[in-house]
Amino acid sequence: MKLDVLICTCNDRITRVPGVLLAPRADVSYIVSMQYTDESFLRQVPEVLRNRPDITLLFLPGKGLSRNRNNAIAAATGDVALIADDDVRYKPEYFDRVLSVFQENPSVDIAQFMLNVEGKNPIKPYASYSHPYEARPKGSYINSPELAFRPARVRSRIRFNEHFGLGTEQLGSGEEEVWVHDAWRAGLSVQFFPYRIADIPAAETTGARIYTDKSVMRAKGAVCYHIYGASTWLRMVKFAWISAAQGKANFFVLLYHTWSGIVYYLKHKIGHENSAVGRSE
Repeated sequence: MKLDVLICTCNDRITRVPGVLLAPRADVSYIVSMQYTDESFLRQVPEVLRNRPDITLLFLPGKGLSRNRNNAIAAATGDVALIADDDVRYKPEYFDRVLSVFQENPSVDIAQFMLNVEGKNPIKPYASYSHPYEARPKGSYINSPELAFRPARVRSRIRFNEHFGLGTEQLGSGEEEVWVHDAWRAGLSVQFFPYRIADIPAAETTGARIYTDKSVMRAKGAVCYHIYGASTWLRMVKFAWISAAQGKANFFVLLYHTWSGIVYYLKHKIGHENSAVGRSE
């Protein structure tokens, strides 16, 4: 069984990618998809990325993280693919763990795992047991580097919704939540496994930026509407109220921007069909 590590990056962040790589091994390959907004950034590609035979280097003009994810997935040829960012760090045993889970669970199409913060602590509370997506604990959410999948099964059914994610006009996060939910709706098997598979830096996460970044607030409303429908209007009232009571955000600011995300979602007729293969808008 072979693993593809799908590393998405943009512009000068390509210089970070060598830090993601481990020593070459026969069962692991890397697909690096570099978006660029100016051709001058192409001169910053580290030589190691051009010279190692286990690396496939892709170039994609423009921006939009979901576009970049779709570009990398299209090039995957391994039995399993692991979603990566340009600041994650791996250990050989992490790759072994991912491969063993898919070997031992042939019916699983998408697996969610756990992340460490600088190799020390989980990034958030995780369940201590394996469970399917539909039985996920209340309040749980997904980070992209937690996800691995079987490209041959997933690619023909689902793609990242390009209305969501960094680089989009209004909805600056949430692409992984939408992707996983729509994969499940499309009949793919999604399962959580309580194993750590990556280390990430102790930087501000999307979960923290939901109280400070307007695009992330809007994405919160849009993602919840995508999953829960009309009840999201009241869900966001509750969310803003609890967040304000905990001193995390201003009630009115948070409610305004989450509701703005719902309005944007409805106005632009975003839906589950945008994640279906053959559709991008």
